[in-house]
Amino acid sequence: MIHRPLAHRLGLSVVAVAALAAAPALAHHSFNAYDMSKIETVSGSIKEFRWGAPHSSMVVAYLDKAGKDQTMSVTSGSPLAFSKQGFAPRDFHRGDKVTVAYHPNTAGTPGGALASLTLPDGKTYKDAEVGAAAASLGVQGSPGGPPGK
Repeated sequence: MIHRPLAHRLGLSVVAVAALAAAPALAHHSFNAYDMSKIETVSGSIKEFRWGAPHSSMVVAYLDKAGKDQTMSVTSGSPLAFSKQGFAPRDFHRGDKVTVAYHPNTAGTPGGALASLTLPDGKTYKDAEVGAAAASLGVQGSPGGPPGK
């Protein structure tokens, strides 16, 4: 038989461990590495697309303003987020011409957090998580807002 004070302490311990385990999940969703007040757009082609958890990502080849070949890495939503909008891994092909709207890296390096991605057939993915983060900072008109907006 377990004494009530012991059971109470055990219950509090379980709650404390659960709270500590949740902390990394909250920290994981920080967008501090990106300038959420800015949205930049680039047209280029998919060099690589990584469909994976917790976030998918892509490398996009494009021409910079000076006409030089560049590549950038863009972090995007989870496979579940893509699936909820009707996307599957087979929708992303090396060499596909795409338009990418993204919140740039604060370090100034090319790339950032995906706001939206438009494929050659016109189908557009909007990253709702990034859009919500931008909206929480008061950024208006983020193409990464909830789907359909």
